This record gives sequence, C-alpha cells and structure tokens, in this order.
Amino acid sequence: MKTINTYFRLTIFALVFLPFIESCKKQPVNPPAPNPEGELEKISQFDLNITEPSGLAFGPGEETLLIVSDNSNTVFETDLQGEVIRELPYIGNDLEGVSYNAEEDIIAITEERKREVVILDYATGNEQARYHIDVEIGADNAGLEGISYNDNNNAYYLVNEDLPGEMIIWNPQFGIIDQISMNFADDYSAIFVDNQNALLWIVSDQSQALFKTDYNTKVIQEYTLERTKFEGITIDIDNNLLYLVNDATAELSIYKIVN
Repeated sequence: MKTINTYFRLTIFALVFLPFIESCKKQPVNPPAPNPEGELEKISQFDLNITEPSGLAFGPGEETLLIVSDNSNTVFETDLQGEVIRELPYIGNDLEGVSYNAEEDIIAITEERKREVVILDYATGNEQARYHIDVEIGADNAGLEGISYNDNNNAYYLVNEDLPGEMIIWNPQFGIIDQISMNFADDYSAIFVDNQNALLWIVSDQSQALFKTDYNTKVIQEYTLERTKFEGITIDIDNNLLYLVNDATAELSIYKIVN
C-alpha cells in the first residue's frame, strides 16, 4: 500500500508541478543592460621618445609623469607633455605598471612575468625592496599589468591581465588583502585609483575600452577608446583630465572626461 501511495503522490507531483517548472524555464530572460556609455574629448596628443610605454602615473604634486618602458625596462620621468626629464638607473624585467606613493616618496612598479612589485626610491631611482605577488599563473605574459596606490587605506591596487583576470589589493606589510575576479573585458592592462571618489578606472587593451568601476570592480560606466594598446592611465581628478599612453604608437594622449 505504501508503494502505491508513493507512486500516486509522485504521479500527482509530475502532473501538477513539472509543467509549471518547465514553463518557468521557458520564460524569456531579459539580457543585462549595457554599461552606460561615457564620453571623452581629446585635448592633446604628444609623441614620446620612449619605446613601448606600458605604465603611467603622476609624479610628486602631479607636476610630472612617470612612464615605464617595456622595451628598455626602465622608468622615465617626463613633463606633462611627455618630454623626458630623466631616466632612472633601475633596469627591470618586463615592466608594465607604475605608481607613485607620496607618503613615502617611493615608486612602485610591476614586473609582469616575475609577478613582482619592486619599490624604488624616488630621488635616486634605486631599488629598495622587492615582493612576489602570489597569483595564479596562466601564461607568462599575462601577469601583473597595472598598479595604483590608494592613500586612503595605504594599499596598492593591481590588475592581473588574464588567466585569471583579477584585481588585487595588496600592501607590503600584510601581503594580498583581497582578490576580485573580473570578467567585464577581454583583458586588463592598467588601473587608476580615484581615492577622492572611491572609484577605479580600468583599461582593457583588447576590448579597446576604459571602465569606471566601484571598489568591488562593478562597472559604472564604459568609455570606448580610439584604438587598442592603451596600457597606462592616470587622471587629474580636479580638472577631469585623463592621461593615457599607447604601447604600440608611443604616444601620450590627454582627454577631457565629458561625462
């Protein structure tokens, strides 16, 4: 009798509930809304006497630019039009990202293939320390690309290019604080922390786009770039000016962020 009752109950369930479940599955799913498109207005463009510029940051007081070359594997300091003021003596390996820490008067750079952050003394350009960042290795040349310092929490924000694509929050004392997977672009080539507004700006070379996100990398706005191979970013927040360097064309471009 129990077997008959059980069979009866299962039959009723199948007749009543399964069609309902299947109908729910067949309901059309609304695709996610596209990211709101932002607008950039090009102000200036300058040819750089730096081959394969692949990282960009402001120097002290936002009066100079720091640019790393993936070709010479050195760090240059330039004026705001990209004219070279000096070349630092440090020679690295596969340099990709650069950031200036005003609190300690140091420069942090990323060496992509080694998955390392190297700390340089700003005044002398000499190496002070070196740290290995323990990230999953997919391909040698798809490692640490960009770095930017957040003086609100004394942490560096890094992007791993691909395999996996992720944003890493790190500082020398505590190591990796957080790792956030990202899947909104084909790769990730540069990052800038806007600590005044608690925002991140992340560049994708392959997607030919710039993304404004919150601190959890949720995209707020997307900006189409005019070409691929933009691999360095910094922003003058007070004047709404975006600075980008292009690895392929060796150019510094300055844009007004319209919205």
